[in-house]
Amino acid sequence: MAWTEAQEAAMNSRGQTLLLSAAAGSGKTAVLVERLVRRLLDRQNPIDMTAVLVVTFTKAAAAEMRERIGAALTAALEATGRPDAERQLALLPAASISTLHSFCQEVIRTYFYTIDLDPAFRVAGEEELSLLRKQVLEDLLLSYYEQEEKADVLYPLADMFGTERGDDNIVRTVERMYQYSRSMPFPEQWLRQAAAAYDIPSSGSIEETPWWEPVKAEIRRSLQEAVRQYEWAVRQIEARPALQGVKDLIYSEYRSLQGVLEKHTWEMTARAVKAVTFTRLPALRKLTPEDKACWEACKKIRTDSKKLIQDKLCPVYFAVSSADLLDGMRAVLPVMKGLVQVTSDFAAAYEKAKREKGWIDFSDLEHLCLKILSAPESTPDRIVPSAVARKLQEKYAEVLIDEYQDTNGVQELITQLVSRTNNRFMVGDIKQSIYRFRLADPSLFLEKYKRFRREPQAVERCIDLNRNFRSMPQILAAVNEVFAAIMTEEAAGLAYGEREFLHAGRGPSDHPHTVSGRTEVCLLSTGEKEKETTEATEATAQEQTAFEQESAYIAEKIQHLLASHTYITEKDGTHTPLSYGHIVILLRSPAGKAEVLVQALQQAGIPSFAEQNGGYFAAIEVQIMLSLLQCIDNPQQDIPLAAVLRSPLVGVSEACLAELRLLGAGPLWRNAARYITQGENSSAVTALQQFLQQLESWRTYSRRHSVAELIWRLFSDTAYYEYVGGLPGGSIRQANLKALYERARQYEEHGFRGLFRYLRLLDKMKEDGVDLAPAKVAGEKEDVVRIMSIHKSKGLEFPVVIVADMGKAFNRQDWNEPILFHHTLGIGLKQYDTDWRMSYPTLAWNGIRAQSAWESTAEEERILYVAMTRAKELLLLIGHTSHLANDWNRWCQGVPPERAKSYWDWVMPTVLKNCSTAPALTTAIETATDGVWQNDIWQVRVQCSLPAVRSSRCKGERDPRLAALQEGNPTGTEPPAWLEERLQWRYAYPQAVTAAAKLSVSEIKRQQQEWEQAALQAERGLSRLLPEMATEEDPFAQPPLWEVTDENKMTGAAYGTAMHKAMQYIAGNTHAGLDEIRADLVQWEKEGIFSAAERAAIKVAQIRAFWLQPLGKRMAASPVVHREYPFSVLLQGNPYLPTLEAGEAVLVQGVLDVLFQEGEEWVILDYKTDRLSTPEAFRERYHVQLAIYKQAVEQVTGRKVKEVYIYSFHLQQAVAC
Repeated sequence: MAWTEAQEAAMNSRGQTLLLSAAAGSGKTAVLVERLVRRLLDRQNPIDMTAVLVVTFTKAAAAEMRERIGAALTAALEATGRPDAERQLALLPAASISTLHSFCQEVIRTYFYTIDLDPAFRVAGEEELSLLRKQVLEDLLLSYYEQEEKADVLYPLADMFGTERGDDNIVRTVERMYQYSRSMPFPEQWLRQAAAAYDIPSSGSIEETPWWEPVKAEIRRSLQEAVRQYEWAVRQIEARPALQGVKDLIYSEYRSLQGVLEKHTWEMTARAVKAVTFTRLPALRKLTPEDKACWEACKKIRTDSKKLIQDKLCPVYFAVSSADLLDGMRAVLPVMKGLVQVTSDFAAAYEKAKREKGWIDFSDLEHLCLKILSAPESTPDRIVPSAVARKLQEKYAEVLIDEYQDTNGVQELITQLVSRTNNRFMVGDIKQSIYRFRLADPSLFLEKYKRFRREPQAVERCIDLNRNFRSMPQILAAVNEVFAAIMTEEAAGLAYGEREFLHAGRGPSDHPHTVSGRTEVCLLSTGEKEKETTEATEATAQEQTAFEQESAYIAEKIQHLLASHTYITEKDGTHTPLSYGHIVILLRSPAGKAEVLVQALQQAGIPSFAEQNGGYFAAIEVQIMLSLLQCIDNPQQDIPLAAVLRSPLVGVSEACLAELRLLGAGPLWRNAARYITQGENSSAVTALQQFLQQLESWRTYSRRHSVAELIWRLFSDTAYYEYVGGLPGGSIRQANLKALYERARQYEEHGFRGLFRYLRLLDKMKEDGVDLAPAKVAGEKEDVVRIMSIHKSKGLEFPVVIVADMGKAFNRQDWNEPILFHHTLGIGLKQYDTDWRMSYPTLAWNGIRAQSAWESTAEEERILYVAMTRAKELLLLIGHTSHLANDWNRWCQGVPPERAKSYWDWVMPTVLKNCSTAPALTTAIETATDGVWQNDIWQVRVQCSLPAVRSSRCKGERDPRLAALQEGNPTGTEPPAWLEERLQWRYAYPQAVTAAAKLSVSEIKRQQQEWEQAALQAERGLSRLLPEMATEEDPFAQPPLWEVTDENKMTGAAYGTAMHKAMQYIAGNTHAGLDEIRADLVQWEKEGIFSAAERAAIKVAQIRAFWLQPLGKRMAASPVVHREYPFSVLLQGNPYLPTLEAGEAVLVQGVLDVLFQEGEEWVILDYKTDRLSTPEAFRERYHVQLAIYKQAVEQVTGRKVKEVYIYSFHLQQAVAC
């Protein structure tokens, strides 16, 4: 493979702290593998595989890395035969290639004694940890209320966060505070410092606090946009004589706004903002249409700026004086201290509870590892490596951290402690840092990215990999054009310049029927159309949501793609027809949207699969089963009971449910019992009677059995599991119910008991917003359109990528929480007025909110970058707007990147720089029709006529085909070709369907004997098969009583087993006497290897006779002897498997009595205790078994079998076969 210059530099650099900035599709993994292999096989200065630490973000990435290193070492071994390659391959299983959590766990299990930790710990699951946290917090708050001195700490928190319904908000706030602090290397110190920041001295100023800088930056960003708009307005007015009357006024306001930007302190900025005034505008008459349009645009700019000053800056930041702001911070200090104290006490109590159970969580893995690696004298400002850390620094010659942009402070410190100053290799891409919600800290990467030097000799060096080998050049051009415009220092903290530009590493396809490579922008208008529509179309459109219309359009787009017979290019350069499996639909947030897409695709006949993180509790089958469990726990809960009664489990009508409610004001289940005696509806009475009887039976069962057993009993009694299997998406529904059973089983395995506690755990998870992923039933290889979140797609690539819902507004709800957190700015808490029961933003809250908002917007840019760089052949950006004309005008004027509200606000202004005046598009906007424009990079489509789809909520319409099916009549619809092909498919090996996939050698021998006797019967016309002679393989065959002697009172099978066991344990000593063999057997009986009956049955003389025979002496002299040698081999085309069809294979398992080596060949020996009279009888009976043994040994070992023997103890003779 031809490597680029940057890739070669990354592979060959040594003795440096190296940051590899690897852009999307730049071949990062291949470079890492090649670098490691070169270091392992370096002839001058090689390192061992065990001297490398590779830390990855996911287990899948670690497995892929290990596999690719193994493949590279294997290729090197096969090409060169170098013994060092073979040695490194042997060391690969012991290499430290894992996720950081796995590495931490390995360190903890190895050095647990340094921190006094019980080595029997286990990593607990989130479900059980969630329940434990709730219990610990409830007990802690109760203890606070019971102790007067602590109650004084809690009462201000209860005033601020509590509600009339309890302390749930306090619990949630403490949990959030605890979880966030755990992302810091020293959580306790971070909490104390966050509280101490509110203790502002009386001489302090706002500028000395950490929150003024983000507030000032937010004010500047807001005003810079207003100034930019005013500059445009001033230029327009100066160019139009009719508008000269307002020139001085507009210019004065412009200068006032500009003056605010020149101020740097709070006081000066406050005065400048309050000095901005907007006087009454003079009336302008006799304006031409063009002048009037310009003046209206100028007035809108002025209105927006007026709102900015009067509705945002003044009331939010400058409503009170600086002294009042600082006093407000000091007033909140007691609440902050109380929160920190409660959180610290909770952390200690939670830690103690986990230790008592022998549990740790993922956060503990990091912090315990950090505790092992840092010396006791370490402080946040001065970290001292422990003896363990120094030992690991000596061990690892290279420490490689993958996806470095997604690490946090704790993880950074761990990797620093096991690294030296010149062996740390960090790999990532700041433009793909998208895990702030997991508390990743992209500033760690960004700081090094800006500080490290690019010179080859630099001690701290950064190498840029910006050649993309994944995507078509046109896709890269589109990505570059968008991000050069929006990714700026002001908007994202990073300017998208030459180092960030993606350069094509692959050329366009040479196949005539591949896609053009243009990025398609599909802008859908879901507002009112200025055209005639039929009543049916209007009714349908009213019932469809905007995203339903977008989903229908996406389905139509996929149909067109598949119908165009397009080809895609594989990695090896071959071309494959486009199929469903080549297409992925990416969503910023699949919740609530993925189901709509699946339905739209399903209606269009397109198979799809949506992988979701949440939505498990929302699944109807899970809700019904949980409602039933709630009824079993407490039948007086009306809502769960009503859900069960209306469900298919009982099936009462809405009218019947209303009658039940009207019978009285008591619990619904008591009314149900009353209804049975009073009701007139016999079917409803029967259903209710049966259900109440079952309910009582289940309640009794629940008191005596586990929750998992109860759930399985419910599946069995109700057949609900089978019922949901017949519904659409039945396999997923059944998998969800299985998951409910499995989670109940795991709940009890972890020491919890009881239905009430199980339901409480699930309720707590739902309250806390902790949803579970629905069960997965689609495999990676299935030919379906995949729907996933952009986050899930990171690290993946797809031939066709559809980024949907581009018009979705960014979610900014988190910015308005009463308490906010930031890793450097601390904790932002609102001030609460207990008299007025109102809360006010503090300086800290405003500062953290402003910084978090900016960081969130910057991350949204990076998320869009990830989405657009997944595509290999075709990228489609699809989204809707309900205000097409207004949005179009806004995009044409330009939207500052930091002020974007959706992905369209970033993409469309960039695209429209090329085509805002294109006639096809301007006409489409003005007339609400469709229009298309394209160039070499973009294809822009304005779509106002959207496909009408049958919504799941549409009523009154009935598909005639469905009606025909329900009535048992033919639909008259021709089946699609793919369906006929699947239904008419036949397996190539039909007999193998009923055959066992795995056979033992004895079973094959038995089948062969049956076939031979059947053939003999057919030949001689015998009426029945002859009885088989009793052998050691027939455990049910017993000799007649008159033949039973003292030496064979054991059955034939037991006696044969005893003799085989003796031959397995007795060493091949040809000089051993009878007494010596007997002594060994007595000793083995004492050790429990043989029973007394077995020892008594063993014929010592016959064993001694074997070792004196030539075959016994050959075995004793062999350098390699395998006793009881097991094997599994895939046999194909064996003559003793007559039912095996051509091309079919079967797995055969067996155990050889003896396999010993002579020269370079094998000898097979099989012991037999059968009482057959001649050697020929042994050959006839066992020739099949031994032939398979011979073929298996040769196939498994690759060596020839020279001889095969049976040794008959009865004949005391070796029989050659």
